[in-house]
Amino acid sequence: MLDYKSLNQKENETNLIKLLSENQEEEKNVPAEKNLPFSLALYDNELYIGGITANKWMNATHISLLAINKNYRGKGYGLQLLKKAETFAIDSGSSLITINTQDYQAKNFYEKYGYQVFGQLVDTPFIGTTKYYLVKRI
Repeated sequence: MLDYKSLNQKENETNLIKLLSENQEEEKNVPAEKNLPFSLALYDNELYIGGITANKWMNATHISLLAINKNYRGKGYGLQLLKKAETFAIDSGSSLITINTQDYQAKNFYEKYGYQVFGQLVDTPFIGTTKYYLVKRI
């Protein structure tokens, strides 16, 4: 009998990745690769002021989150974090980096540093805003 059960997200993701990796190997004859995480935090003395997280898988790195405390914006810290993530991507063998952002966040910032919009969703994640998907080939 089939049964739907709640499962810890981390455990469920591990199981799903295994199933998807097996399928990839069968269908494309390309061995699965482990996800390689990247995470940096930025502090002013003991005050957390921002950071960046990313994951490298196969030939791509995806920047998950990048944020700087509003009192520290415009001073180059976001660019420094972005460049460190790009170095991580290059050093780990990625050929591209992806990121998504909202229209009221950092779209222009990413475009200024070579990222190009490849998709967008209007009224996402809420009505009146647009989510942009960007890529940079490295």
